[in-house]
Amino acid sequence: MVMAKKSTGWLFVIASLLFWCGSSSLSLAASPYYVQAKEEGRVLLYTSLAGADTKAFRTAFEKTYPGVTLEIYRASGTTILQKILTESRAGTNLADAVMTEGTVLYALKDNNLLVKFASPERTAFDERFKDQEGYWTDVYPTVHSIAYNTKLVPPQDVPDHYTGLLDPRWKGKLGLNRNNFMLTAIMLEFYGKEKGKEFLRKLAQQNPQLRSGGTLTATLVGAGELPIAFSINANNVENVNESGSPVDWARMEDPLYGEPHPAAVMARAPHSNAARLVVEFAISREGQELMSRLGKVPGRSDVQAKIGVDRSKLRIIAPEDQAKTAHYQKMFDDLFGR
Repeated sequence: MVMAKKSTGWLFVIASLLFWCGSSSLSLAASPYYVQAKEEGRVLLYTSLAGADTKAFRTAFEKTYPGVTLEIYRASGTTILQKILTESRAGTNLADAVMTEGTVLYALKDNNLLVKFASPERTAFDERFKDQEGYWTDVYPTVHSIAYNTKLVPPQDVPDHYTGLLDPRWKGKLGLNRNNFMLTAIMLEFYGKEKGKEFLRKLAQQNPQLRSGGTLTATLVGAGELPIAFSINANNVENVNESGSPVDWARMEDPLYGEPHPAAVMARAPHSNAARLVVEFAISREGQELMSRLGKVPGRSDVQAKIGVDRSKLRIIAPEDQAKTAHYQKMFDDLFGR
């Protein structure tokens, strides 16, 4: 009888463990950082995620990790970088974790403001989507492409290469998002320095109309003010499309490129365990599935992108190239104007 009771007890334990491992939220809650993170009670994330996306991210995180409050400071990457550098110089380190443009992560790493975090979740990311030294992992790359009005541009006329934008039919009719000036960097990398510059000069001769912001430019395309535009993030187009606007984006052939938006743990994080918890959640399968539902391209290999991007063909602009902001922006302005 005693042996039977012991066996029953062990069966209960095993069943409990199987249930624990089988539940996605519970398995995440088994993180080694969770207990201490609950003692810390809160975590502050600096991010450039869109407002609605931050709300969804916060809700999902706090549901998975009850007892840890996620506070979010949202701003542009440039503003985040300046805020962190200012706080660091003043000795008032507030941010626990950061999730924003790769250029910001590069600058923070260069200033010794990040700490390595070798989460096991990183094994699900290929080499393009993580820092080889372990400082950051790409939560989502923003994919750049061409947006077009589906009522004004028939499918056979949609360019699948950037050279298609040189067609005389588009002269004076092209829109250009001036905020994505890294277009210059990828064309130089893809075509080579001299051929890349020549291509960009020819593109400038098409007299594109500059607009500030991907969402604005995609909205104007959908409204028919511009039949076609380029240097726009695919997720901007998807968001405008969901409102019923007749706009879509070209499934580009090489160069299909994007910019990383990694997450990292701050070296002087006041809540170091909670910081690791929020970064680990962002790159977990659950966190990456959330990013896909939000219309972003997940960096993780085992999560499919809702917007249908072939990540195997995606060229990622290295953060060290992104960091040469002033150089590429000046080149962009010299070519296309301000």
